[in-house]
Amino acid sequence: MRKLTQSEKTLSCIVAAALFILLNIILGSYFLNHKAKLTDQIATKTNKLKSLQVLFADRQLWDKRAAWLQQKQPPLSNDNRAGEQLLEYIKSIAQKNDVLLENPGFATPAKTSYYHSVSLTIETKSTWPALIAFLRSVQQPEQFLVFESANVQIESTDPSMMHGKFRIAKWYAP
Repeated sequence: MRKLTQSEKTLSCIVAAALFILLNIILGSYFLNHKAKLTDQIATKTNKLKSLQVLFADRQLWDKRAAWLQQKQPPLSNDNRAGEQLLEYIKSIAQKNDVLLENPGFATPAKTSYYHSVSLTIETKSTWPALIAFLRSVQQPEQFLVFESANVQIESTDPSMMHGKFRIAKWYAP
């Protein structure tokens, strides 16, 4: 083995320093990226923990609400008859509030793990105060009626009248 000349020693030091710097840059960027990912994970898990703590603190409230739902929400006994009952109920409310119903139709029933839904579509024609009274009468807490969609417009032929298109659903216990 021969001794390295001064220029070879200098060149090997420069190459070693360059490799050392390059290795530090690669490892540094890897660790910084990894640290950023871990910081994001900590923030996400901290937020999730806080939301779970809030839910846990309100556990009694949610238990009461679940018990109320189980007690008050009616079960769906007959799919075919439920739509007709809903239409009859909506017709009676419309009649009480001087709202004219047009083009009633039934939609496809939907079933989820939280509720079973029976829907109908209707068009209405009424004055603005009568429509407001109708909407208020339909949405009573223990009726479990939901407006899935609503479109209200001023009647083009008579500006004192309102024309509405609604999709109303009744939610039953699963």
